[in-house]
Amino acid sequence: MKAAIFHGPGRIAIEDLPDEPLGSHDLRIEVARCGVCGSDVAMTSGTPFDYPSGCRLGHETAGTVIETGAEVTGFRVGDRVAVMPSGPCGQCAMCRANRPLFCTDGRMQFGGFGERMVITPGSAFRYPDSVSHAEGALVEPIACGRRAMRMARIDPGARVLVLGAGSMGMGAIFWARRMGAGCIAVATRSGGRDAAALAMGADAAIRLAADDPDAVARALGGPPDIVVEAIGKPGALDLATGQVPIGGTLVSLGMCISQDPVLPVLLGSRDMSVHFPVAWSVEDFIETIRAFDEGTVRTEAMVSEVLPLSALPALIEEMRGVHARQKVQIAPGG
Repeated sequence: MKAAIFHGPGRIAIEDLPDEPLGSHDLRIEVARCGVCGSDVAMTSGTPFDYPSGCRLGHETAGTVIETGAEVTGFRVGDRVAVMPSGPCGQCAMCRANRPLFCTDGRMQFGGFGERMVITPGSAFRYPDSVSHAEGALVEPIACGRRAMRMARIDPGARVLVLGAGSMGMGAIFWARRMGAGCIAVATRSGGRDAAALAMGADAAIRLAADDPDAVARALGGPPDIVVEAIGKPGALDLATGQVPIGGTLVSLGMCISQDPVLPVLLGSRDMSVHFPVAWSVEDFIETIRAFDEGTVRTEAMVSEVLPLSALPALIEEMRGVHARQKVQIAPGG
């Protein structure tokens, strides 16, 4: 089978690999779609946070079960599943605390940029026929948004400002709307993603500019109660902090891998709450699929392009600079 392998900064190769052995408690899936995440760019860029050399890439994965281990129950060939990148044991302290990413006894399950994968049943979440493979591959990033908005503790009618309209920003918009936000504004550098953000549930799309300091309040009908930083570039935290009013909440989803200084006295002088959520819980995966099944919002509107696996190395290099692409998914089978 063909799969993308990371060999160091600027060296992602599509290689022919043997299929992984199938354990008695495993599932083998044929990958239908895998989304390209900002972390696929950031963590292959030559920083201390890079993925290990030699590893398979791809973690926003959806596919179809094509083989089950001898002792697997609850799944059958033909099931369509979204894949949690962590194969949680379900028993350790981190799993019991609803933090499966940090499971101490499970296994990481990257490899969505490949034709087939072997995964644990605990990391497979069935989605119905009403949910497309494109949406199946959006479960992971949108589930991140659910965890973030749970941590923010949205009050009914809250005003929410989201900075950035990548996957994390879209997930925050989607769940802020479902959790009762009164008004949601998304701020981006250009209008290229406005339509998708509005389709996901935002009420307004704006630009932040020094000569228009009232843009946020005008769009929201007042200052934001919650500000979500979903940019992930140096300077983004400072930008977000400047938008939080006294007693407000800042949620950072950008996961910037460079130093991004903020002035602590500015945070303290506003008596704000600050959260740095990461990943998802099992419940977040389940509820995201349930929300997709309801079909109120067709999240596949986020997806701007579907490319073959062969295009991935060049795409990742392109995305290291400024790019206009919205959400790209890879179809490993062509």
